[in-house]
This record gives sequence, C-alpha cells and structure tokens, in this order.
Amino acid sequence: MKKLISAAAGLVLAFTLAVSAFAQSEASFSDVLPGSWYYKEVTEMVSSGFIDGYGDGSFRPEQTVTVAECVTMAARITGAATGEADGFWGGVQMSNAYLSGWMSEDDVERSRPDTPVTRELASKIIATALGLSYPAGTELPFTDAAEIGQGYLSGVMAMYANGLLDGYEDGTLRPQSTLTRAQAASMLYRAVHTGEDSAENYITAEGYTAQEIIDYFCEVALDVEYGSTDNTVIKWDRPINIFVSGAPTAADLERLGALIDALNGIAGFPGINTVDSAEAANLRISFVDAGTMLANTGSDFNGYVRVSWNDHNIYSGDIYYLSDLTQERRNGVIVEELCQALGLLTDTYDYPESIFHQYYTDADWPCPLDWAIIELLYRSEIRPGMDESAVRSAAADIVR
Repeated sequence: MKKLISAAAGLVLAFTLAVSAFAQSEASFSDVLPGSWYYKEVTEMVSSGFIDGYGDGSFRPEQTVTVAECVTMAARITGAATGEADGFWGGVQMSNAYLSGWMSEDDVERSRPDTPVTRELASKIIATALGLSYPAGTELPFTDAAEIGQGYLSGVMAMYANGLLDGYEDGTLRPQSTLTRAQAASMLYRAVHTGEDSAENYITAEGYTAQEIIDYFCEVALDVEYGSTDNTVIKWDRPINIFVSGAPTAADLERLGALIDALNGIAGFPGINTVDSAEAANLRISFVDAGTMLANTGSDFNGYVRVSWNDHNIYSGDIYYLSDLTQERRNGVIVEELCQALGLLTDTYDYPESIFHQYYTDADWPCPLDWAIIELLYRSEIRPGMDESAVRSAAADIVR
C-alpha cells in the first residue's frame, strides 16, 4: 500500500510556424527536449525542411514570431516563391503576401516586416494563404472571442474550424498576443497532417471500454488519498526536473530510467529531465531507510508522495522510496509513486492489474488502463481545474 499527501499552494496552443534567416538543418536542438509538448512537432517539421533553427544549435521555442516569418511559413505551406528581394531576406514572399491579399498595410506597414505577429493577424495570413473557410454556424469557444478585431474574425474562425487553432488552457484565445516558435511548429504540423485519419489521436486501452477508462480517470485523478482538494484536475504545466538521492540500486535507477523514457513519449507531457542538485530540482526523489521514512512522512510507508500546486498546476514535489524492501517490491513502488506524482493521487480498490490498486499486487509496470489515464491527464483537452462534469464531457470526444 502506498500513501500520498498533496499540498495546495496559494497552451497548450497549437498555432503557426516561424522560420529563421539563420538556418540549422538538424532536427536536434539543445533547447528542444524529449517530452516537451512540441518535441514531436518541431522534430518532424525540421526534418522535413519546413522550419529552420539557429546556427548555435538552438531552436528558441519561446521566441516570438515576426510577420516576415509567419508569411514565410504560409509561403512554404503553399509552395509559393520565397527569397531575398530589395535587400531583405524575405522580400519575395512579403511582396507576394501584399499582392495576394494575405494581409494589407492596414495590418502591418511594408517597412516593418520584423514586427511581432499577433495571433489574430497570423490567422488572417495563414487562412487566406491556404484558402480556408468555415461552415455556417461556426462558433468560437474562447472566453475572449469578443476581443478579436473585426478584420481578423473570419481568419480566426477558419483556422479554428479546420483544426489549426487552439486556445489556452484557461479557455482564452489571447488574439493580440504574439506567437512563439514552438506554437508555430505545432500549427505547421497540423496543417501538414490535415485530412489524415485522426484515429491515432483517440485514447484507447485494449481490454477496457471507453466508459471504464473515463470512470477510472475520474476516480484516480480527481481526489487525493491524504490531504485535501476541490476534486478537480491538477497536473504539471512545466518540465519536471528530478534529482535522485539516498541509496538507489542499479536496478532502481534502471526502472526509473525506463519509466521516464516511456512518460516522455506521451503527447502533451511536459517532460522529465534529471538535474545535478536538489536545488535545481522541482521533484526530489529520495531512497531512504525506515527511520528516515518515519521522520519525513510520519509513518512506515513503502513509498510516499507529496506535491504542491498553484492554480491547479503542480510546481513542486517529493517522493520517498523505502530502501528496506526486496527489489521485486521496490520495482512496483518506484513505478507507482512516480506516476502518482504526475497528478494521479488516489489509490483504488478496482483493477488489481493497475499500479494504482490500493492493496499489494504483482503489478510493477503501468497496465494499458494506467497508460490510458496518464495519457488522458496530459491531453490539452483536459485542463487544470476541470471538475468531473467538465472532464467527462471533454474525455467523451477523445476516448474510444
């Protein structure tokens, strides 16, 4: 049996491509880590030649996108000409953008191609370049939709209706905010894959029905075993930096490494990375003896998790593993505690094959049902702060 405590304290946006005048052809960047929500998108788009990085080996995912970069994106998607003209690296595509009506000087003056592009202007440029439209009756779900400029509304609606534009996790669009290069890569990825079979985007678990997956998620994710919560979704919104201390065995570290690699392959998961000090970590993992476990947790648990969150986003945590166990027992506890630290904080009395089962079982690796609820937790449709009703409504569209 594993015990938990949780303490409450005080994007994924999929949109647009940016390209750089300084190219890097490699699909590997120092600042694009496996497990980042944009890792797959950036990697594929760079490998396909749609996006460039920088000469220093970085991609700079949080850097804003300029109008010229957004126009270049639209040109590359449509196969339009690009190149230098009038002394500017993107002069050919910028001239074409004005001539083709992708934008006008009311949007951005010709002399200001390096102006940061807003989300609403990018929508106009891209939707016009791709010839996108939207069906009658389309409604935008964003809470700040009324803030979209009148000249940009049709572009935003077309992008949204065609699946190329999402809002933020708080339900806003933020039409006047600027785009980042990571968001750009994600949008391009969607544009390239538009019309493909979307079945791969559904969450399934062999041997379990959609209803069983959703029910189990609500049971495991919307409460905590110890402590208090408002029965809503909590999860990490930032990369998890772990530091391991104490006396782990080689088998312990191997099991941790295998699980981390598997978790880093989940779409939308912010990623787990190892760091060199406890001070640099936001999730500290300690292998301790029984006395130290008692001193730190108040009981003789086999494993123990404590996480802290703010506005339903987890920002810090500690995991204690009892060293005084057989390796067989340790394997299961290691997997269980780390998965629960992701925001799945309740043990259950269902499914003995699950790592979240309350009583001891032989489970030492997530079963298909466990992977399904982990994947569901980190889907962008499941937002921090959602209650059970909202979770069930969102999950019904993505669980099969």
